[in-house]
Amino acid sequence: MNSIGNNIKSIRKQVGLTQEELALHIGVTPKAVSRWENGTGMPDISLVVPLAKTLNVSTDYLFGLEENKIDDDIYVNLKRQIEKIEKESETKSEAALASCQFMLKKVYESPDNYIYSVVYVEQVANLSRFVDLENFAQDKWSEYRGLAIKYGSNAIRFTNAKEWVERAHFALAWIYIHDRNYVYAREHIEQLPSVASNRLQESILAQLEDFENGIDAMDETVTKNLQNFVRAINKENMYAMESFSWNKPLRAVEFGEWAIRLMNVFGKNIYLKSYCRGFLRDIYKYLINAEVNLNRFDDAAKHFEELKRQMKMQYKYHQGVLSNEEKKSKFNARQIGYMEAYTEEFMKEKQQDIIEYVLGCWHGEKAEKFAGAIGYSLR
Repeated sequence: MNSIGNNIKSIRKQVGLTQEELALHIGVTPKAVSRWENGTGMPDISLVVPLAKTLNVSTDYLFGLEENKIDDDIYVNLKRQIEKIEKESETKSEAALASCQFMLKKVYESPDNYIYSVVYVEQVANLSRFVDLENFAQDKWSEYRGLAIKYGSNAIRFTNAKEWVERAHFALAWIYIHDRNYVYAREHIEQLPSVASNRLQESILAQLEDFENGIDAMDETVTKNLQNFVRAINKENMYAMESFSWNKPLRAVEFGEWAIRLMNVFGKNIYLKSYCRGFLRDIYKYLINAEVNLNRFDDAAKHFEELKRQMKMQYKYHQGVLSNEEKKSKFNARQIGYMEAYTEEFMKEKQQDIIEYVLGCWHGEKAEKFAGAIGYSLR
């Protein structure tokens, strides 16, 4: 299937148009649209602009030359709905199961939407940790796991969008890890990009922009590159902290405090601070858990207060970006959506999530002492 035909089909389904409806909008027959989508024909050059306007994308996106804002809009909307499920669920494990059920319904409604498919696989990957470590939802696991492998594999095989192919590989690797199928996990991991070669796109892309389009274009590309690097570093630190907090709590405290200092350095760059937002909360969460593991409840409470102060600064920073069009232009639609969702209510919910996480991990005297240190009532 040619690239433009594949893109027309994918976007048409994402915006909810049938072939007949699209044909009516641009003044052609449904048969013509069908021929474009199955690769046996191409739209006339005079139809490219009307097509792009009808599908609400750029002409460059139709030809596969740029990323599509629709992807970001769909993903941000899904993320908010999943966050709503998490808020309304009594436990993290129940939220994980409900999120899988929600996304599976979405996949059944639009089986050709690769974003729905990959987000479903990601939710199953999240569920896998509860299945593995808590023996939760064992009766559902075989079905959900099988469907995740099916839809994830289809997304990898048929999707042109690099981000979503990589996300599918990443999520499937986690599913296989929790299944103890390390051979298959490694196969998916090996398909992901690596910094080991030190010859990444980012290492030369900014220089290309300088030569081709000038120093201002290079400046913008450097910012985007650094945003991606910061996300990668923060994710590495977050995963390490999760394991350290249980198995090497002293190492977790040392590592976590260093990771937070590093994020504070990143945050001195206005265009990087937003990319530390969720990672900062998670690292504090595991740092607090490590302190409780070590019976250092006052230190756990100190870190909790630090987190609240950090979140207030994040909120103020987001409001500053959202009120300044020049600053907003430095972020993609997905990041702007995250900033808009970062409300005072959102902060309280996330702080409560951390309290409940720690209390869910520890019971009896540890739970009572941690609750007392932060002034939280167990009743």
